[in-house]
Amino acid sequence: MADPQIESFLYREALLMDEHQFDAWLALWDNPARYWVPCNEDDIDPARQVSIIYDDHARLVQRIERLKSGSVQAMDPKPRMRRVISNIEVEPIHNGKLTVRSNFMLCMARANAQQLWCGRSIHGLVREHDGFRISEKKVLLINSDQEMPLLQFLI
Repeated sequence: MADPQIESFLYREALLMDEHQFDAWLALWDNPARYWVPCNEDDIDPARQVSIIYDDHARLVQRIERLKSGSVQAMDPKPRMRRVISNIEVEPIHNGKLTVRSNFMLCMARANAQQLWCGRSIHGLVREHDGFRISEKKVLLINSDQEMPLLQFLI
């Protein structure tokens, strides 16, 4: 059974993404950070192969600024989003970091269409006095080897 604090943290992150609370979501991140969505295979070398997303902290800040700017067509009007988080597994602390694996389903509705995104998230969490910070997040989409639209939202 997962730690209730860890579960609450994952649920809070999902809510912030679903509600487009971009600054609050960014505040969950540590610096340095890595936000990675591999393409085609789950364990590719992102330095040698294409990834759907591969951001460090500076790129995360740029991504959030772009989403907030109003220039992203897929965000106007903002899509309605809801995530379900399940199968939370916590690995023992290694090098001061917790590894937390969970499954998710994200339903997004916009412009008379609905999309379903499914996958597994692997969070690297650092414990702080007031909770946790994300040092890395890897999102393994079940359809990462198929053609897909641009991810112009937080997955």
